[in-house]
Amino acid sequence: MAAATAVKQARNGISANIFVVSSTDANVPSGKVYKVLNRKDKSFIINKNGQRVLLDEAALQWEARDEVALLVKVTSSVLPSIEPGQVYRVYDDAKNDERYILDNDNEKVLFDRNIFKWEVI
Repeated sequence: MAAATAVKQARNGISANIFVVSSTDANVPSGKVYKVLNRKDKSFIINKNGQRVLLDEAALQWEARDEVALLVKVTSSVLPSIEPGQVYRVYDDAKNDERYILDNDNEKVLFDRNIFKWEVI
């Protein structure tokens, strides 16, 4: 099953989802996850104005992200880095056969009801 749900890779080796660490483009805020679009031999993301932006290492620094499986709203948590009432993306790590979220400290936290409770959005 892991082979069938492996993280999608673009033709040029860029992951299908990226997290923008820093950006010199005012219309591409850092700290957000973007889906990568491939057109011919170039990769793009869509900025906050709905325009395509070429993935350029001079203007953007990013990290690869796993596929987003769903969005959840946390109702309670035993960790202080996961705030109740906040919305989090649940990532599907097919390679390790697990799901996780990124907490407020940008650390991976296993998607488990023993750690936090949620409702699906």
